Amino acid sequence: MFIDNISKTVSQKMLDASIISIEDKDVYYYGLQLIVSTIIKGMGLMIMALLFDKAIEALIFIAAFGILRINAGGFHLDTYFKCFIVTSASMMLCIWLGSVIPLSLVPYIIISTLAITALIIIRYAPVDNPNRPLNANEHKKFRIRSIYTIMIMAIIIIALYYVKNELYSYTCIASLAIMFEGITLLPIWKSR
Repeated sequence: MFIDNISKTVSQKMLDASIISIEDKDVYYYGLQLIVSTIIKGMGLMIMALLFDKAIEALIFIAAFGILRINAGGFHLDTYFKCFIVTSASMMLCIWLGSVIPLSLVPYIIISTLAITALIIIRYAPVDNPNRPLNANEHKKFRIRSIYTIMIMAIIIIALYYVKNELYSYTCIASLAIMFEGITLLPIWKSR
C-alpha cells in the first residue's frame, strides 16, 4: 500500500507538471514501484544485518543475488511484504550457513551451488515478470546476459576462494545467494 501510494503520487505529480505524458504514466508508475520497493527492501535488509553485526555479509548476499536477479528475473510474490520476509529469511539463512559450514566443505558447496545454478540458468533463464513480460528480443538479450553473469560470478567467487582462502565464508554466502536466485527461476513457482 505504502509503496503504491508513493508511486501513484509521484507519477501523478510528474503528469501534472507535464514531465510525462498520460500514455507513459503507467510505465513510470511501475518503474517508481520498483525503485521505491528496492530502496525500502534494501534499507530493511541492511538494518536487519546491522542488528546482527553482519553488514558485509548482507552486502555480499544482496550484490550476488541482485546482480543475477536483474538479468535472470525470477518468481515474484504477490506482496512487497511477503517478498521482504522471504528475502530476509533467505539472506539470514545464507549468512548463517556461510559462517557454520566447515572450511573443508566450502569448495564443494561453492562448486555444487554454482554448477546447479548454472544448469538452472541455462535451462530456464530468463523468467519474466507478469507485470512486465519480455518480448522475443529482450528474452534473447537477458538469456545471454544471465549466462554471462553466472559465468563471471562463478569465476570471481572461485578465484577469490583460491586466492584468498580467508574469504571462504564470504564466497560461500555469495554462492548460496546465487543458488537462491536460481531457485526462483524454477517452473514450480508458475502454478502458485
